[in-house]
Amino acid sequence: MMIGVSLLSACGTSDIDVIQMDYIEDQWSVESYSKEGEMIEVHETKEVLAACEGERATELKGDITVYQTAIAGRTEPVSAMIPYTMKVVTYLEGDERYVVCRESYTNQLMAEVIDSFPDFVNTSDGIRLPQLPSIHQTSSALQDELVEAEGLDIDGKPITPFPHTLLEIEPALYGELEIELGGKAIRYPIAQFEPRGFEMPNQQIAIGYDKKTFRPYILYSFDGQFFMPQPIEFEELEDPESKENTVFSELEIKTVATARELNEGEEIPFYTFSYLKKGRRVTETMTIRFVPGTLLKDGEEPDPMFEDWLPVEEAGPRAIVHRQPYDGESMDFAEYSEATKDESEELFDMINEAEPVDRYGDVSDFRYLTLTDGWKGQVFEISYQKRSKKIDIYLTDPLRNQTFKLSSEGAESFLDIFPRLKETL
Repeated sequence: MMIGVSLLSACGTSDIDVIQMDYIEDQWSVESYSKEGEMIEVHETKEVLAACEGERATELKGDITVYQTAIAGRTEPVSAMIPYTMKVVTYLEGDERYVVCRESYTNQLMAEVIDSFPDFVNTSDGIRLPQLPSIHQTSSALQDELVEAEGLDIDGKPITPFPHTLLEIEPALYGELEIELGGKAIRYPIAQFEPRGFEMPNQQIAIGYDKKTFRPYILYSFDGQFFMPQPIEFEELEDPESKENTVFSELEIKTVATARELNEGEEIPFYTFSYLKKGRRVTETMTIRFVPGTLLKDGEEPDPMFEDWLPVEEAGPRAIVHRQPYDGESMDFAEYSEATKDESEELFDMINEAEPVDRYGDVSDFRYLTLTDGWKGQVFEISYQKRSKKIDIYLTDPLRNQTFKLSSEGAESFLDIFPRLKETL
C-alpha cells in the first residue's frame, strides 16, 4: 500500500514545470522622471518590465499627451551575458491610453493599448507633443554662444562652428531627420525623436569645419549645451574616408531655412555649401526630410542601432553558478562559474527533466544557480549528497519551496559543466 501511495504521489507531481521563468525583481532598478526631470523610484517593477507584451498597436491616434517615462535597468551579474539590459517605457494618451516601449539599444518602438495606467503615473499634468517637428530661427546671442559650446572637437582636433548656421528644431512625437547634400544621402539620420515624459529644450543643429583637413561636420545638440559633431559621409560611398567625403576646400555656408513645420517626407532646404571641387567652385544644397517612425508589428523584432560597432546580443538561455546571492552588481570571477551557450541549452534540458522530491542535500559552496533567457530568469539553491560512486544534485526553487533532483546522467553532466563547483564538494 505504501509503495502504491508513493507511486500515485509521484505521478501527481511529475508534470510540474521545473523551469518557470519570470522577471527577478531584485535584479532590476526602475526609475521614472517627473515632468521637471526629477528622478523618482518606481516599485511596480514587473508592471514596467511586462509593458508592451500584449497585442501591439501600430498607430498612436489623436492628439498625444505624454505623462511619464520609466526606465528599467539591470547590471548583469556576468559581463559575458546579455550586454545591454535596459527598457524605456512611456505612458501617454490620445484617442486611447497607450504604453510605448523601447528595448535595449534600438531606436524602434513598440506600443500597446492599455485599459489604465499604473499607480505611479501622474496624469494630472502632461506634455503635448506634435506629430511633426518644426524649425525655428535663433537669436544672435545664441549664435555667439555656439563658439563656446562643449564637444566641438574630434580626437583632439578642434571643430570651428559657423555660428550663423545655428537653428532650433522642435521635436516631434516619433520619427527621424534624414539629410542629403547635393542629392546624396548622409550615412546616418541626424536626429531621432521619441515620446518622453519630461520636458527638454528644443534641439539645435549647425555646421562646423575642420580648417586643417577641410572636413565639414554636422553639429547637433539635444540640450543646447553639448554638441555632437558628425562627419558628413555619403551613404553611396563605401569608404567613409574617401576624398569626396572629407575634402570641402574653402567652404562657405549660407543658411536658407525659414521658420516652419517640417511636413512628412518633404525635402526642406537648410543650407547651401559652396566649395572648391577639382579646382572649380560648386554650390550644393543640404536638405532635411522628416520621416515618421513606424511602430513594430506583432512578430517583428527591433534592429539594433549602430550595429556596425556595437556587439550583437547573444540570444538564448544562459546559466551561472555563484557563491552569494546576486545583489545587483557584477560579480568577481572567483565568485561564479559560467556555462557556455551550448552548455546552457543542455542544462535547461536536464533541469526540465528533473523530478520533484521532498528532500535536499548538503549546501554547496557555489550555492546558487541562476538561469536567464532574455530578460527573465530563475534562481535555484544547489545542494548535493555524496554516494559511494556518484553525487546526487538537488535544485530548490525557494519561491515555490520545491526541490528537484537531477537524474544520474544529469548530475554527472552538471558537474562536468561546472568543474569548479565539483572541486568544492
